[in-house]
Amino acid sequence: MSDNLTLQELIHRRSSVFIDEYVDRYTPMAISWNDEERIHITFGRDSLEVTSESIIPDPENPEKAIMGSGRSRAYRNDVAALTIPLDVAENLANSLLRMVGFARDRKAKESSEN
Repeated sequence: MSDNLTLQELIHRRSSVFIDEYVDRYTPMAISWNDEERIHITFGRDSLEVTSESIIPDPENPEKAIMGSGRSRAYRNDVAALTIPLDVAENLANSLLRMVGFARDRKAKESSEN
């Protein structure tokens, strides 16, 4: 005889590759994979890498060296890429819009109280 099991809570466990990163950029794409439509999103943030700095004589003390201007380059630091089925992507989009609305309502309420 099989017992019916009622789930009271769903435990969350972090994957061994779980990431917790700040991102402020994303690149979405609609793709077809194995004859199924999916949404692929790469999340990241823009960063600046200092590639070198010049060592120059100190104008106030020629026997001393100081760091002069440096060279840098901008790059996009991609931290995660997710491929999502369309129905999950649609639910995520709706959830995000609701959460943005809640956050804006809280901010407006806090602003009006001050």
